[in-house]
Amino acid sequence: MPEVLSQSQIDELLNALKFEDTAKAEAQNNAKRVKNYDFKTPKKLTKEQTKILLGIHENFARHLASYFSGVLRVYCEISVSSIEELPYYEYNNALNDSVMVGVFDVKPIEGSVLVDISNTVTFTLIDRLLGGAGSGYSGKHEFTEIEIALMSKVFRQIATFTKEAWANLVEVESEFQQIETNARLIQSMPMEEVVVIVMMDISIGEVKGTMGFSIPCINLEGIIEQLTKNKAVPKRQIDQTQEELLRETMLARIRNSALELRGVLGETQLTIQDITNLQVGDVVRIGHHAEKYVKVTVGERTWFTGIMGISRNRKAIKVQKIL
Repeated sequence: MPEVLSQSQIDELLNALKFEDTAKAEAQNNAKRVKNYDFKTPKKLTKEQTKILLGIHENFARHLASYFSGVLRVYCEISVSSIEELPYYEYNNALNDSVMVGVFDVKPIEGSVLVDISNTVTFTLIDRLLGGAGSGYSGKHEFTEIEIALMSKVFRQIATFTKEAWANLVEVESEFQQIETNARLIQSMPMEEVVVIVMMDISIGEVKGTMGFSIPCINLEGIIEQLTKNKAVPKRQIDQTQEELLRETMLARIRNSALELRGVLGETQLTIQDITNLQVGDVVRIGHHAEKYVKVTVGERTWFTGIMGISRNRKAIKVQKIL
């Protein structure tokens, strides 16, 4: 006769199964938190340094999105999606065989900075710049000289915005070098060299794509470390004393310059016939009340307002307000 389990035994079995399921779920959650770390290629940037790099490229993304919106006459949104460190060969292998890659010289960063734009975004830019609707993408399309020339202007703007994005932290010189259309021919650095990859998501109207920065880590760590030390004191604040000294020096040199000071009592317009008919004793109305403020100009610019009066038996203007 088969053994019949009691209610307490059944409860114990159910609790055991429940505990086993909970243990498995916790093990799976813990497994998700574990991330493989390659000790052969340790990370060169700390979390704080990566955060500074993120802020720089978010600033760049805002500049570039405004430029695209104005030039293409369509809403554009750009955001930083990820920042990670990889060997250069992994970045190069991930690129399509045919893709536009801009090569930049960004000092003081050693090595070439690469900027790749996905073909969907590239052909949308070209189509919109040529007056189209932005739907000219073709997966088998080869780049022409005209298309490369158009994209060269875009990459030159990227060089300008790169310089502006770094400006508040460190002075950099960004220069666009050339465009490469075959990713396999780009030999900007050794394949084993570690680079920082900054990926951005681009939305131009209904079109979505990506743009990636490949930044060499040769001396980037030292540059970011210096930014970390000085991040609380922006470069413009550091130079404030020097700017004040320069301002005082310039003012000292021009204080003795002669300028024309005029009191404008009023203005009116007359025809040539009225002017030729003027006689001694005629009255010309200037459309200004005698007791109202008059303008005092320096050169061609109005600097003060005042009231008319007499000082030491001479006509004068008393300054009432500095504009």
